[in-house]
Amino acid sequence: MRVLASISMALVLATGAMEARSHQAASGWDYPFECCSGADCAQIDASAVRENPSGFVVTIAPGRHPMWPTERREPLVLEIPYSKARASPDGHWHLCINDTGELLCFYWPGGDS
Repeated sequence: MRVLASISMALVLATGAMEARSHQAASGWDYPFECCSGADCAQIDASAVRENPSGFVVTIAPGRHPMWPTERREPLVLEIPYSKARASPDGHWHLCINDTGELLCFYWPGGDS
């Protein structure tokens, strides 16, 4: 009985730890609640981002973001105005999207947005 209780407690603690980490960037800062509910946010490669006069064009190849898996086959292309961009706390690019590819939040490494 004690072993079963210990296993149950370990599972509860592990689940709680996973949930706490699911809202964090790899560098450890917390994505805001409005941006992330598990796998919505991820750091993206700088090569996926192109800046233009009005903001950014982000191209996510299938399998390069948790919410845009390889089954999608086509890349996701988002045009993100400067007004929707947020300054990144860790100096990396981050993209938060839902499972249909709708923008939730976008973080860029420089800037005062």
